Amino acid sequence: MADLRIYGIRHHGPGSARSLLSALKANPPDVLLIEGPADAQEILPWVGHPDLKPPVAILLYNPKQLEQTVFFPMAEFSPEWQATLFGLQRGIPVRWIDLPMSLAFSLNEAKETASVHTSSQRYDPFSDIARLGGYTDPERWWERYFEISPQTNATETFAAITELMRALRDAQQTTESTENQLREAFMRQEIRRARREGFARIAVVCGAWHAPALADVERFPAAADQQQIKPLKRQKTRATWIPWSFDRLALQSGYAAGVLAPAWYRELWLGNATLERWFASAAQRLRQEGLEASPSEVIESARLAHALAALRGMPLPGIEELREVAVSVLCHGAEAAYELVERHLVIGDVLGQVPVDVPSVPLMADFEAQVRNARLKLSSEEQRLALDLREESHLRKSRLLHRLRLLGIPWGREEAVQGRKEGRFHEQWRLCWSPDYAVQIIEAGQWGGTIEEATAHRLQWQLLSVNNLPELVALLDAALRADLPALVNPLLERIEESSAHHRDVLVLADAVLPLVEVLRYGHARRLDTEAVERLLERLVPRVCVQLPGACVGIQHDVATDVVRRLLSVQRAVELWRPADYRPVWHEALQHISIQGASLLAGLSTRLLFDQGVSTKEQVTTMVQLRLSLTQPPLEVAQWLEGFLHGGGLLLLYRAPLWHMLDQWVCALEGEAFEQVLPLLRRTFSQFSESERQKLFLLARQGATAEMSPAAELDPERLSLIRPLLQKLFE
Repeated sequence: MADLRIYGIRHHGPGSARSLLSALKANPPDVLLIEGPADAQEILPWVGHPDLKPPVAILLYNPKQLEQTVFFPMAEFSPEWQATLFGLQRGIPVRWIDLPMSLAFSLNEAKETASVHTSSQRYDPFSDIARLGGYTDPERWWERYFEISPQTNATETFAAITELMRALRDAQQTTESTENQLREAFMRQEIRRARREGFARIAVVCGAWHAPALADVERFPAAADQQQIKPLKRQKTRATWIPWSFDRLALQSGYAAGVLAPAWYRELWLGNATLERWFASAAQRLRQEGLEASPSEVIESARLAHALAALRGMPLPGIEELREVAVSVLCHGAEAAYELVERHLVIGDVLGQVPVDVPSVPLMADFEAQVRNARLKLSSEEQRLALDLREESHLRKSRLLHRLRLLGIPWGREEAVQGRKEGRFHEQWRLCWSPDYAVQIIEAGQWGGTIEEATAHRLQWQLLSVNNLPELVALLDAALRADLPALVNPLLERIEESSAHHRDVLVLADAVLPLVEVLRYGHARRLDTEAVERLLERLVPRVCVQLPGACVGIQHDVATDVVRRLLSVQRAVELWRPADYRPVWHEALQHISIQGASLLAGLSTRLLFDQGVSTKEQVTTMVQLRLSLTQPPLEVAQWLEGFLHGGGLLLLYRAPLWHMLDQWVCALEGEAFEQVLPLLRRTFSQFSESERQKLFLLARQGATAEMSPAAELDPERLSLIRPLLQKLFE
């Protein structure tokens, strides 16, 4: 009879890993059987490769049903990782013997999301034993006895764990789940196979709960185990390695159980977990965030942690002791401050690495090549990226990030460019890599074998179901930013066709500014945008002619929505060939200022004045007419809302306008005043704080108040700086 040794471990426990290595060195096996999916066997030889740096995960998926995807994460301190490494380095056959996912997938054909492989037990057996030991948290109990307590005899420790689990299993009042029964049946079959092959010393590494079921192989008939497995339908699966992260380890359960503090557990595993070092790092982190943490507090924290552990009968402080002391001493009772420490020194921001030539789907291989070519780095820590599209290397980064967005992979999130770099040649990105994106890349493989091909095919598919003009323009913008020139002409044809048949001028107005932005970014990306130029040459005059008619006889809530269209067309004209299209646009605004709904008429009057089309005298006359007591108060308030859009400086530096407004408000009767008050409050609330303060002082001074007249601008001096200002605000 072969010598069978069962090592029941805690997944991702550094204490378990250390005890396991000690036991394996004391009793070297002929074959090493490890709880892990059997269909990952082909990629196990990568363990030990210098470029495979944990945390990593085995990714198993069904290539025909990509929603059937599962991860098996491992850290450097995971017993499974160390056992596999131990066997491979010593030439000992290593086999993963858990139920293969090719069979497990058939247990739940309807699974819709990728998951981390988890144990299926009905309850946590450690809760009972922890309660008996005086602990409310089983994680604390395990940490106390197995992670931080030195094990003098590892073999006896594992034997005790098996007996403990046997007692718990015998005492449970419910049967094992179907999945657990199948997994244990399959693992027992693998043990029997190793015996038939003549191995004399067999070591089995498994989760502690499974230890009794595998140690007592003789209690379970082989035929019964085979009968359980036989009905399962086999699916085709593929396996690869992907980078994992400590924060994901801390979030997961099952095979990630017990990873309450990956960064701390790593220090325990490496033997660097001295309290003084940890508290010094915590203090440094707090100081980096602008918080106080003195060297004396570091010393006091280490002493207090040792004292707290001694009071609780622990050989060394655990993570809970570290937390309590750090909050009390270093963070001065502030839990929020401790979260900064926890993120970096308890959970950690470590991201693993996989070799370039590890087996992967074609799209993943191309993605990794593109990342290297763009000189980007996959990191779970958030990083900002400022790009200047005039530089080729920055253009490559931008192209890749935009393509990934089109594939639904939000590795990069684009932000508004701030400060002096605002303009068409600059982009601002926020990058943060999640291991989940690896699965999304595999799923996107259905669209093509390269990032460019997959993006183009997915965009073509989207194009089939989009008929809305603004959405078509958005797709065109996305295609240009992602550098997909083959799709530009088909998109332009669809946009031109849609705009030609569209009767709603408001929809056409929605398309003008995005097309102008497309034109600007197209120039920045050195793309041919003549077709966009021709389209705008037809679209802008049409909008200018038809828009005034859409502003007449509409309700206030509709007019509020039209405001956005007016402002977007205004900006588009200023950005794109203003010399050619200002006249026709100003003519449209003049029509709206006379015939349009009150809100839009007021806005058009303001825009014409800001553009220098209307003189001060003309505007004063228009305000006088609009604020006439014969006009309905509500319409006057709506007109004022439009006229004062964008700020109240006009009232501050045009005293006649302020006096007319003051007289109109004073003349309102009680009911009319109550009717217009909400509109006036909303209008004035849009002003800046300084503008509101100045207007308040002006109102307190009364009708005699006079603002200092603004200095007249010198036209000749103004003409000298106008070209520079236009370039700055492009």
